[in-house]
Amino acid sequence: MKIIYIAGDGRSGSTLLDSILSNIDGSLSVGECHRFWIRFYEGETRCACGKMITDCELWSDVDKQLRQRFDDYAPEQFKKRVQEIQQYRNFKKIPVIVVSEAWQSFCEQVKAFYEIIASHTKNGVVIDSSKSVSWAYFLEQLAFSELYIIHLERNLPSVANSWRKQIVLPEYTSKEVYMPVKSIVLSTKSWLKIKVMAKRLKRADHYLFVSYEKLCAQPDLWLQKIKAFVQEDFDLSQLHMLPTHAIGGNPMRAKGDDSIKIIPQKDRFKNLNAFQLVFLKLVNGFAKTFLS
Repeated sequence: MKIIYIAGDGRSGSTLLDSILSNIDGSLSVGECHRFWIRFYEGETRCACGKMITDCELWSDVDKQLRQRFDDYAPEQFKKRVQEIQQYRNFKKIPVIVVSEAWQSFCEQVKAFYEIIASHTKNGVVIDSSKSVSWAYFLEQLAFSELYIIHLERNLPSVANSWRKQIVLPEYTSKEVYMPVKSIVLSTKSWLKIKVMAKRLKRADHYLFVSYEKLCAQPDLWLQKIKAFVQEDFDLSQLHMLPTHAIGGNPMRAKGDDSIKIIPQKDRFKNLNAFQLVFLKLVNGFAKTFLS
């Protein structure tokens, strides 16, 4: 089993990269699958396959098999542990957590979760765009699969500008739910924390840093690098938006077999004033000099 994991901040282009990787023959994209324990059991959203998540063949099977395999499987308690893993203060504790007796059942259930997903693929390649650096570190410490981590980073001004937008989550069908809106301070703190934590991922056996801006400016070069890194064959000249079983992010993105077009990004900061833009550019430059 191989997990290709996209790590980084929200609003950083992970949907594009996930869609590209979905072209790997026999692979399965599951989007932000660490959100399964929220989305499936609240039962209010659609899977990217178009069905309600509780009616989806994949996610229904995941729930069924976890219940059959583990007598102590408790979704609500599991969700709390997923959230604990992702808390910044627990990041350094992850190597201890994975060997702790109190966490052993949880760890075995996480392994089974991915194994069940992989059983629905043709070649055992799972594309996970959960983005959480803590969850990537946790999977790396569990060491139960081939883990290929792609750290995707977008410049701070663009990320902060995007977090100011109000965007409706299209997967909710019975009510209007928006993606969170972050202040400049909050988005900056989050971006910096992710950059600091992601330095630990560089020690993983398979790690690749990808700049979103460079990917868009030189797609041919970076697509070749990504293809070589994941060690999977797919036709870079014919990339398409393929159906997936994505949770979270933008799970309604694959409405057809549209071609993927990667174009250079134009800087538009409509949600930032001049002072904010200067501040964010200074922080961005400082971080890339001293935190990379």
